Amino acid sequence: MYKFRTMVKNADEMLETMLQEEKMKREYETFRKFRNDPRITKIGKFLRKTSLDEFPQFINVLKGEMSLVGPRPYLPEEKQKMGEAYNYIIQHKPGMTGAYQISGRQRIEFTDRLDMDVRYHYTKSVKTDLKIILITMLITLRRKETYRIVNITADTLDYLSKGITLFFKRIIDIIGSIVGVAILIPLTTIVWIINKLNKEDGPIFYSQERIGKNGEHFKMYKFRSMVVGAEEKLKTMLEQDEELRKEFEETRKLKNDPRITKIGKFLRKTSLDEFPQFINVLKGEMSLVGPRAVIDGEIELFGEHREEVLSVKPGITGYWAANGRSDTSYEERVKLETYYANNMSILLDIEILFKTVISVLKKEGAI
Repeated sequence: MYKFRTMVKNADEMLETMLQEEKMKREYETFRKFRNDPRITKIGKFLRKTSLDEFPQFINVLKGEMSLVGPRPYLPEEKQKMGEAYNYIIQHKPGMTGAYQISGRQRIEFTDRLDMDVRYHYTKSVKTDLKIILITMLITLRRKETYRIVNITADTLDYLSKGITLFFKRIIDIIGSIVGVAILIPLTTIVWIINKLNKEDGPIFYSQERIGKNGEHFKMYKFRSMVVGAEEKLKTMLEQDEELRKEFEETRKLKNDPRITKIGKFLRKTSLDEFPQFINVLKGEMSLVGPRAVIDGEIELFGEHREEVLSVKPGITGYWAANGRSDTSYEERVKLETYYANNMSILLDIEILFKTVISVLKKEGAI
């Protein structure tokens, strides 16, 4: 069986030395591998984590020695340990992937692995093999979920649906962001000219660190619509005015914000200030549709729904943005953003995009 080499050249000699230690010997006899194997090279760790080390096995498949799906190949010396399971397993060609691989488990006892392969023997069909291949592509490489052959159908449909949605959603994002960036180029020139005519000397763009999918931070881009030093000015305003502070705590924005410039009011009213975010979408940090990206501290306002909202990429527009936008309370916003995270679909995205365009044209509040 062919694989890319992932271990040092003297791996066998190192193994003999390692097995002299009783604890390591027990671990190897139980799992046939080590949790932190010092024999694996740096590139080997990457190849194993991404499963790229398995690619040469396509040669074995072409030669007819292996199949795409089947029991994981066993070592000759493991034949005796296989017991009666050996008679079932040898009825199938070993596979590049199989029940063991889609379990998503890095360490599994030998007896459990045998049990999985015997289960595969009894449930083998073209349909089952196709499901295993699809789960391998969508799930196993990420090593995040555990599956059982007997419960594979419901899990497969759920993850296939989500995987297909994310695939087409990304294609739409790429196409949409390319169009958006093409419009952004001449728009930037126009904004720069207007800023010069209005003697606005600050930078054209404004970037702020926001929280993205899975809690990862990124810099979100916008056209600058506020005066330079807006953050410091806000802090002073909230310290001096109780009503403004209450309004900001409830909605995280001010209805009549004195920090917004003349061109900024127009950019916000028409939502043109959001156009630079097409760069974020093209980079894969955002999506055309998703929950509104928030800042540190603000995400805590989502409470128990925090993880749900962070499970998807933030969007230029979203379910909240298309349903009332800035005219809704923050509590309503949390409900709407959570609903989208739990019901994401291409059809819902299309509906949101149309609603957003209508809302902007009707000037029902800035995104």
